[in-house]
This record gives sequence, C-alpha cells and structure tokens, in this order.
Amino acid sequence: MPEAGTEGRVIRVFVSKLKIIEGLLLLVYFSYEDIQCKKISTYMLLAGYVTAAFYLIFVRELAAWEYLAAGCVGVLFFFLSLAGESIGMGDSALIMLLGFLFGVRRQVLYIFLAVLLCAVAAAVLMIMGKAGRKSRLPFVPFLLAAFCITLI
Repeated sequence: MPEAGTEGRVIRVFVSKLKIIEGLLLLVYFSYEDIQCKKISTYMLLAGYVTAAFYLIFVRELAAWEYLAAGCVGVLFFFLSLAGESIGMGDSALIMLLGFLFGVRRQVLYIFLAVLLCAVAAAVLMIMGKAGRKSRLPFVPFLLAAFCITLI
C-alpha cells in the first residue's frame, strides 16, 4: 500500500513537468511567430490562458497572492505597450501568461534575463553595424532563451 500523500506528490510533479513542457512549446511557437510575422497569435494565447486557468482552478500549486502579483506585472507591461514603449501587446499578454503558469517570482526572473539578453544582443548588433538605436528586435526569443536558461 502506498504511503499517504505519495499519490498527491506524483500528481504535482507530473503537472509541474507538464507546465514546463507547455511553456517551452508555447515560447518556441511564439518565438517563430514573433520573428516571422512580428506578432503573436491571439488564439494560441487564449489556449495558453485556458490551460493556465485549469491549473489555477484544479491544481492550486502556488498561493493566490503570487497569481495576483503576476497579473499585476502583466498589466504593468500592458500599460507600457499602450504608452508607446517598445514592448508589444502580445509580449505583455505572454508575460502575464507566464506569470499565471509559473508564478510571479519566475515571471520576474524570465523578464529580467530576457531584457538582459536583449540588451547584450542589441549592443553586439550595434557594434557590428547591423542595427541602430531605433531598430526593433523581437522580444519573445529572448523570453525563450531566459526560460531555457532557468531550466538548466
């Protein structure tokens, strides 16, 4: 007979791995779209939000304040995109989705690493003469790189 709570731990580990796979697949898909089309599919974002809602309702892996804080970070980036900053609405919606999937702590880590990687790439491109101060880089591939770095 299994120990008490063993089944619950197995389910939590399975769901945790499933969320990582989902996050990786979504970021790979959105990176491709961001590079090729310079936009992110609303339908795929909606699908991600539906699965995030499933995790929020049935799994409850994190405290409610973490999800609320993740939503606030996403809303902050949404307002930045409305204010004409260099981040797009799709990027801000994706940032909010990452927060709902993984919590505010990981969300902020992903954003920090992605901005750092983007700054390094922009500096290298400017030094090489391939980009100027007004050039735009797709942000989602840097989110993907940050996500992969945190998996190591």
